[in-house]
Amino acid sequence: MSDIHVRQRNGILWLILDRHPRNMLTAAMLEQLSAALLKARNKPPRLIVLTGMGEEAFSAGLDLPDDSIAHNQTLLDTAHTIELSLEALQAQGIPTVALIKGASWGAGCELAILCGTIFAREDTTLLLPSRGHSLFPRALTEVLPALVGKAEAEHLLERSEPLNAADAMQLGLVHQILTPRRFLQDAEELLTMLISVA
Repeated sequence: MSDIHVRQRNGILWLILDRHPRNMLTAAMLEQLSAALLKARNKPPRLIVLTGMGEEAFSAGLDLPDDSIAHNQTLLDTAHTIELSLEALQAQGIPTVALIKGASWGAGCELAILCGTIFAREDTTLLLPSRGHSLFPRALTEVLPALVGKAEAEHLLERSEPLNAADAMQLGLVHQILTPRRFLQDAEELLTMLISVA
């Protein structure tokens, strides 16, 4: 059974991480995500939404059962393809949204940052990986400084402490905070607005 669900509805391509309990990313999940994004580049939807199943996390990072050099290189190659696909889709004018809640840590945090827009539930915590453990380096070297400024990006990477949704929004990392009670309803309204102006 796939750990990533791909759904298309009303012009929106949903890519849903689903690996209980915290949607930790695996090589197989990254390959599935890469394949879905490559397909989207050939037949672009109006909007792409990346989110996670369950209440605990968007993604709490990377699951590395095999720490071999070959396995790590495969992970990095697949992650690079994902970075390129998201960049290409955004260049085509396709909005990409990370709809996050709970733990958004490490590689999961980087993946959210690579999306053009982040909508976060109030209980979200974002935790950047340390410099030597980045899976999506473009998120830290290009996108993060563009969002929060170079000096603040350096500060965040040096500090390596969790950010709550409110602090992340104040920095410009999160674009909208949603309440748990109306999380899905408000998200759908915002996504509809994004499609209308795309």
